[in-house]
Amino acid sequence: MAQSSSRSLQTAAQSTAQPVVAAQTVGARLLAIDALRGLAIVAMALDHAAASVLVSLQAESYGGLTPQLGNWPSWVLGLFTNIASPTFWFLAGVSMTLYAQGRLRRGDDNRTITQFFLIRAAVLAALDLTIAWLAWRGGTPYTHVLLSIGVSIAMVSLLRLLPAQVVAAIGFVWLLLYQLALPGLSAHFNQSVNYWQAFFLYFSYETFPATEFSVLGWGSLIALGSAFGTLVRRPWFLRWRNWVLVGAGLWALCLTLRLVGGFGDLWHYDASLPPYYWLIMNKTPPSLTFLLFNLGIASWVYALFLARPRWFSMPFFAWLVTLGQVALFAFVVHLVIYGLLGRGVDLLPVAAPGVVKAVGVWLIGLAILVPLCTWYRSYRRAHPNTLLRYL
Repeated sequence: MAQSSSRSLQTAAQSTAQPVVAAQTVGARLLAIDALRGLAIVAMALDHAAASVLVSLQAESYGGLTPQLGNWPSWVLGLFTNIASPTFWFLAGVSMTLYAQGRLRRGDDNRTITQFFLIRAAVLAALDLTIAWLAWRGGTPYTHVLLSIGVSIAMVSLLRLLPAQVVAAIGFVWLLLYQLALPGLSAHFNQSVNYWQAFFLYFSYETFPATEFSVLGWGSLIALGSAFGTLVRRPWFLRWRNWVLVGAGLWALCLTLRLVGGFGDLWHYDASLPPYYWLIMNKTPPSLTFLLFNLGIASWVYALFLARPRWFSMPFFAWLVTLGQVALFAFVVHLVIYGLLGRGVDLLPVAAPGVVKAVGVWLIGLAILVPLCTWYRSYRRAHPNTLLRYL
């Protein structure tokens, strides 16, 4: 099953390689950013594929509770999937700035660009509350990540009119104040939390709708990404060695915070637990250590992509770029695909270890998702002035 899926992925990727090379030659996009976003989609797909067949890949804490980790393959894969959320949120902010810069070069004004972001935020909310919600199949309720991202984009669409240094300062203060407030929020909201409190400040699987990605907990990443988007094309940030240093700095800060007891981290390592539990950090609400750990890994991956630009003409990396260039479409469609595959697996009289089942469904889903995203990218390019530009 996995071999068949890999062959399908390679066939689909080969059809995308030529457009990717062309885009790199023209310099219209930073393909390393597209590929990094595509990798976040792939990691997210694995997490949701596992959820669709009711397999846990947990390698993080929620609300400060000590997780019950599964076998080592499941939590190692869980560490891989953890890169998805911080990277996806941060790059959403970077993409806002890159899009705005492109539209300004084409003669649009800031009012038109802000209007675009507000409409896109509404589209995200609409897709989240309809297709994504209905398609979800997992052991926990769907937690409406697109709705939170949409509200955060709407907020940052107004902040971005300020100087980039001010947006960066607001993002840092926002992030640090939230981390300082987390212990108090946890003490209060672990007892009782309503939907709006969970949506803006904390999380809850008990409210209706359930919400995991609070706007104030995660939205600072979009603000910081928006500010960084003004720098991403500068020569210093296009040198891969510098990103190796950035990743090392983020990990060094993460290590320091872990050793001194964390900063906003609601879960702390207990020496009575196995040593690998030291890698477990609080994802929801997001602790600073969790964000630093995973963005450090993302920085090293980005360095690798910058160091090997020729990779983007190779099938595997070509379809990573494809997924990254149509990330919203990929997000919504992958939930539909894995929702259907998960229901289909229930009908099969096949017994397999949970991790094997999750990985198999993940690969089959990618074999379906990549060709769909390839087609959609081409179709959207051929129809640039339709409603598809918001997707």
